[in-house]
Amino acid sequence: MGKVRRSVYRQPPTAKGLEKIEKGTLNYFDTEVYSNLNTEVLEEYLDHKNRTEGFRVSSFSWWKLLLVIIVVGLPFTVISQYIALKIGLVTGGAFYVSYLVGMLFRWKPSQVNIASGSATATDRTVTGFVFTFPAIYLLAYSSQYVMSDGEPLLSPALIESSNIVPLAMVASLFASLMGMMYFIIFRRLWQVEDPLPSPGFQAFVKLLDIAGHLSEGGVKQARSSIKKVMASFLAMFAFAFLRDFPLSFFKDLPPITYVINSIGLGQWYSHGRIHMPYKWSNLTHISYEFTGIGFAIGWFMKSRASLTVAFGSFVTWFLIVPMVYLLDVPIYIPILEKYGGTGFLSVRALPIPPGPLSEFIPYPAPAFGAAQGIAKIIAIGAILGGGTTALFKMLPVFKTVFQDVMKTKGGQKKEWVPGMGWYEWPTQHIPIVMGAAFVTIGLAFWLFGGFPVLASFVFSGLLVVLTFALGAIAVKISGEIGTTPVSGTSFLTLLLLFGSFSLIALLIPFPHGKSQIILMALVGTTVFGSAISLSSEIMWDFKAGLYAGTRPMHLIKGESVAIIFGTPAAALAAAFFSMRLANGEMALEAPQASAFAVFVQILAGGQVSMLLFGLGIFIGVFVELLTGMGTAFGLGMYLPLQYTLMLVTGGFARDLWEKKWLGPRAKRLNWGEAEKTFKLLDSYMIMTGFYIGEAIIGTVLAVYLVVGG
Repeated sequence: MGKVRRSVYRQPPTAKGLEKIEKGTLNYFDTEVYSNLNTEVLEEYLDHKNRTEGFRVSSFSWWKLLLVIIVVGLPFTVISQYIALKIGLVTGGAFYVSYLVGMLFRWKPSQVNIASGSATATDRTVTGFVFTFPAIYLLAYSSQYVMSDGEPLLSPALIESSNIVPLAMVASLFASLMGMMYFIIFRRLWQVEDPLPSPGFQAFVKLLDIAGHLSEGGVKQARSSIKKVMASFLAMFAFAFLRDFPLSFFKDLPPITYVINSIGLGQWYSHGRIHMPYKWSNLTHISYEFTGIGFAIGWFMKSRASLTVAFGSFVTWFLIVPMVYLLDVPIYIPILEKYGGTGFLSVRALPIPPGPLSEFIPYPAPAFGAAQGIAKIIAIGAILGGGTTALFKMLPVFKTVFQDVMKTKGGQKKEWVPGMGWYEWPTQHIPIVMGAAFVTIGLAFWLFGGFPVLASFVFSGLLVVLTFALGAIAVKISGEIGTTPVSGTSFLTLLLLFGSFSLIALLIPFPHGKSQIILMALVGTTVFGSAISLSSEIMWDFKAGLYAGTRPMHLIKGESVAIIFGTPAAALAAAFFSMRLANGEMALEAPQASAFAVFVQILAGGQVSMLLFGLGIFIGVFVELLTGMGTAFGLGMYLPLQYTLMLVTGGFARDLWEKKWLGPRAKRLNWGEAEKTFKLLDSYMIMTGFYIGEAIIGTVLAVYLVVGG
């Protein structure tokens, strides 16, 4: 007898569910389905059922696909970028809106599954372009990242001659397709034979269930939800316009700023936030800003997750910053060396009087210098330490992943159902895509980017391997805890690429030296981030689709088209936002991109304190081992206090709403799961309108400033 495969995730089936499975009478969305999720017996049964009934249940429509990609996916590609650059989190609004579109038109569950997956895949192409790509522009154009000689690490001329936008676009397109197709191998392993828990997927299945049982009341609910989106969008748009948009009638100030200045409270307010006056901001700087984006993301996160991020911010502003001031710890500013100094400056000397150095040292108070020069370096270490520790905790996955891959042979690779067609996308296409990616990316970087030929093809080869190996681990983690560790794996990717190119440079020098090595490594990390994000995205769609009867072939087809549409939009939007960010034309935190910029300075030999960086790594490791959320804690350490306080506000508002309104009302009116889900979805729609409204006004303002309004 063979060894029984064990899993910590597999749940025992119920007696009634097992009986229906044995008789073959268990249907999609039956009550017993929800009682047997992740039992493996149910997943095997449904996969077998889908191989025949899926050809009837699952239908593919080009017009529906293109509708959600163009109307939902592409707008969210820009919206998601803006939100992620502002607050450091990629949101999932495209899913909820695409679900409502499908519900409004009364599409079948499988069609909603395909449509929502395609819309989300379109906007998920932005991931690498918001986490890493802006770091290239920060290192080239921002005065905050100059080296000790006063020169940028990456010259603008090098970026322009390297054609990084089209190169990143092409490489990301192929890598994203690879990342998605690699998961064809893992679908049966981690969703059928040994199903990962994928916490939260039950909500997606329930939404598809509701779509499958639409009544006239359901259509009315969809219309009501869409009205709520529009109402909250318009309300947030109007508020953000008054808060942010400069008008000539108000002396080129936003109306709210003008009014507050007029009543003599200007020192307590600026850029949309209420804060303590700068002249008092020695030990810390307390501020609070009502942002629809922050409140909405906090609502989605709920109180526990938002508090974890906020605690990181509390450590920065109520512990590290006061200690820096009290102990008079100097901060390192490379440009000072150019003027004959050591490069170190006491935070107590801030703010710098107007003069030649004020452009490079823009801190209005000591607390800001302490946060930027000390706390944020520690925070970057915490992000790296937490993300890397999360990966090390998954080291056993290395072994099981490759063992599982070796087992996918014989009958497990029969994607074709005789007499019916393709159930799954043929795995034979995977080596074709790998080969095409290797050749195309290598040639593009060599011929159009001006990089050495050996480095170009080593780069494309590493990309093929890393997208598979690290992508598999990242997806496994996502399936276990519900979060894809993009930051942690991206930092590792950057280290691997930088090290590999540095070794190659010993044989074949790069024409522009270390700067070109760093540029190539950052572009590669950008591409990797988007690829593993798409791997994780398709996993959740496969998971929900298994219970809805969707053919995996249709999901791959739809999301492949989405990637083709989304990648160019993501790359072009990234170039636009990144230039505005680096030039200081847009007030965006871009925490991950800034972290990568500082990390690259360290790699390039900048005098950033390794002791501080090491302390941050220790903190990230400790918090990750203690709570499993080290990266989120590090991100909170990096973010300004006004953002994290708003996250907490949104998180606790959600908990209070559920406890004081949703729960009692559902009990009093005897609501079923469908009614409760609709009400929860209504709240998601309101939140979606909040961050769409703020993101759009931010984008409109950026365009207005660019054209010289």
